[in-house]
Amino acid sequence: MNNKHIRIMTILGLIAIVTLQGVWLGSTYALIDKQVRDTSENVFKDAVISEAWVQMEKIAKGESTDTTSTVNETVKLEADSTQTLTNIMRSSIGRTFQESLFTNYGILPTSIGLDTTYVNLLHDENIYAEVVCYLTDSLGNVLESSRDIDISGLSTIKTSLSPVGYTTGKCLQAVIVNPYAIIFQRMTMLLVATALMMMFVAYCIVFQIRIIARQNKIARLREDFSYAMIHDMKTPLTSILMGAQILRSGRLDALPEKREKYFQILKDEAEHLLALTNKVLTLSKLENHQLKLAQEEVELRPMLDDLIEKYSAKVSKPVRFLLQLDRETVYADEEFLKEAISNLIDNSIKYSGDSVEIHISSMQRADGTYIIKVKDNGFGIPLKDQSRIFEKYERASAADHSRKTGVSGFGLGLNYVFRVAEAHGGEVSVESIEGEYSEFSLYLPGKEKEK
Repeated sequence: MNNKHIRIMTILGLIAIVTLQGVWLGSTYALIDKQVRDTSENVFKDAVISEAWVQMEKIAKGESTDTTSTVNETVKLEADSTQTLTNIMRSSIGRTFQESLFTNYGILPTSIGLDTTYVNLLHDENIYAEVVCYLTDSLGNVLESSRDIDISGLSTIKTSLSPVGYTTGKCLQAVIVNPYAIIFQRMTMLLVATALMMMFVAYCIVFQIRIIARQNKIARLREDFSYAMIHDMKTPLTSILMGAQILRSGRLDALPEKREKYFQILKDEAEHLLALTNKVLTLSKLENHQLKLAQEEVELRPMLDDLIEKYSAKVSKPVRFLLQLDRETVYADEEFLKEAISNLIDNSIKYSGDSVEIHISSMQRADGTYIIKVKDNGFGIPLKDQSRIFEKYERASAADHSRKTGVSGFGLGLNYVFRVAEAHGGEVSVESIEGEYSEFSLYLPGKEKEK
């Protein structure tokens, strides 16, 4: 399955998940909203009867029936009384009860007293909200309000008009302000679960994208590596094949010096192929920490002189080497250290112009760490590529120069340097400005630290 199909399936799956989750949340919201509205309506009818009951009890006790006397009273009905009131509410007896209060005693339930009663009954249903009660005419025009509050522009739930008696022409109504806070409070666990699920889905998508990106990178690296391997091995194999054919023909039997030269070419090219093979195997062992180093005091100057002589003889463009060795010896595995420095020199020559100047220096810090630096005046490395040039098979911006200048390589050199430094317990860093210079610093622990 190609990447296009994967992206389409991912997008369709994400749309399906979001749609289903949206439908679920919408349905749950509608259900809770209906529950809150039904509960507020039923509880309001109970509150109206409860307020009338309080007024009747006061009449029976001979207490004042002033309409403001119940403002701060907390109505607490016994379980049997609440059940009785609920039964009355469900029938027409409730309105008859109110009509009797109005006809015989001239008493109407008030919005002020009803406010407190309604709030208390809502609390019993676990609904905590701001409430405003109104006494209205039959058309819904407000005659009296329990609170002086402007609810215009606010989200509300209004109960239906509840007539007071049969002949009063008055109605009671309650308004719950900002009911959405109640609904979302009841949906808290669902919202949290939804958020966690969406975060998990997002993480899975990001993880999937990263896997696809890595697969694409691996495929590209594999392609580049195969191309570089064929390109690098084609030349020595061709040279070996041609040399073998010439030697086999016997045309050089009478020319011993020329024949010896061809034998040397065969030997050099075979060693070159062997070195490439060994480098890959060595990197594999270094990555798996299976290669043991033979560390000792290594003389830097003889090692560097040998490398300078080697590269001065083999390169076709002018190369100038400058040595500044403040520290003549380091504690390392000579074979691997020499190969690592050789890779740095080789890169300096490859990725430079018609001529190159390579400055090699060494020093030791106060904490005993050895530092070997290789600096050149080559093409440099873009800042965006500097963080990944030590990755295996990674050739960064050098790939562009490689195509233009015919530079070959597997992209193993800097990774080899990194692995050698890591195996020594050290590290390697780069400082570079594109178009000006590159400087690689190899840090190796001192002998005292190794012990």
